[in-house]
Amino acid sequence: MKKYGMLIFSLVFMFSLALSAQEQTPQQGNKGERKQVTAQMRAERLAKDLSLTDDQKAKVQAVYEKNDADFAKLRSETDKTSPDFRTKMKALRDSQNEDLKSIVGPEKWAQLQKMNADRQQKMN
Repeated sequence: MKKYGMLIFSLVFMFSLALSAQEQTPQQGNKGERKQVTAQMRAERLAKDLSLTDDQKAKVQAVYEKNDADFAKLRSETDKTSPDFRTKMKALRDSQNEDLKSIVGPEKWAQLQKMNADRQQKMN
C-alpha cells in the first residue's frame, strides 16, 4: 500500500513540475541580444542628465538621427575587419561629438565627459 502511495505522490509531483515549466514566459532578450536604443531615447537621456532645453533636445536628436544613418551606411559599405573602418568610425564619432559640444555648450559638455568617465570606470 505504501508503494502505491509513493508512486501516486511521485507521479503527481512530476506532473506538477511539467505544468509549472510550461507556464513560464520566455525571458525578454537573450544575453547576446542588445536592446535597440533609438536617437530619441538617447536625446531624452542626455536632456535629462544635462538639463537641456527643448530646443537643445531637438537639435541633439537631429544630430543622433543623422549620425545613426551615417554609421549604418558605413557599416553596410565597409568591411568591419578593414583598418579603414576604424578610422572612418572614429572620424564620424569625433564629428558627432563636435556637433553635440556646439549644441550643449562647454560647461555641460565637461559635465557629460565626467559622467561618461564615471560610467566607464564603473564598467571596468
